[in-house]
Amino acid sequence: MTFPDPEAFKDQVVVISGAAGGIGRLACEAFIDAGAQVIGIDRDQAQGRLLLESLGRRAARFTFDTLDVADPGRISDWGEQLRHGPGRVNVLINNAGVLGMSPLLQTSVEEWDRLQAVNLRSVFLMTKAVAPLLAESSVILNMSSAAALHPTADTAAYSVSKAGVITFSKIAAAELAPRTRVNAICPGPLDTQMPRNFLKDHPLKNEIMNAMIGTTLLKRLGKPEEIVDLLMFLASHRAAYITGAVFSADGGFAI
Repeated sequence: MTFPDPEAFKDQVVVISGAAGGIGRLACEAFIDAGAQVIGIDRDQAQGRLLLESLGRRAARFTFDTLDVADPGRISDWGEQLRHGPGRVNVLINNAGVLGMSPLLQTSVEEWDRLQAVNLRSVFLMTKAVAPLLAESSVILNMSSAAALHPTADTAAYSVSKAGVITFSKIAAAELAPRTRVNAICPGPLDTQMPRNFLKDHPLKNEIMNAMIGTTLLKRLGKPEEIVDLLMFLASHRAAYITGAVFSADGGFAI
């Protein structure tokens, strides 16, 4: 994937959580190729190592930190390390997240808390940790979901966590302006490993995947590259007048 301006992010520091996943991995590669120094964060150390190895010589512009973004103590410690490292951040992409699907009355407190912690609290923790290091004209991009705009049955914990990301993004945009722009992205059903892993043992996995495709106007799953294209645009100077906004990239799912 090549951004129109190959040096759009030259010498910028870009932090990406959920770096070992489908979108995160591609985002790391894309920002590196556009000149950035990328710090990837994920709790999956093995996948992070594979990502690092796959970059080849480009790995000189990549650092991988094994980190659970839902852990306040670890995030606080990581923030201190960041202050003594690059000392600044130009772009923060809060991309880490987990799926969840169960009827409201069958959702356990543990499951509810897990989704709120990973999908929502992590955005708050990462933003607090990075905020003192944000450079002039910096950007924060928070990954929400089409489920926040068009919630359906059996997704209460997930949809609520992602709706919280939208509200948080708008408040952060108001409080961090004009130095930092903050926007939220709402992907629809995507062709990534996360939903495949989530549904792999489900007896109706094929039916569920087909139903997901059928809910989109374009009658297909989105590609992770299409989400990364949007991330790179919103992080660039081309989007310099956009903040506090919510962007759907869902093939028409939320209509």
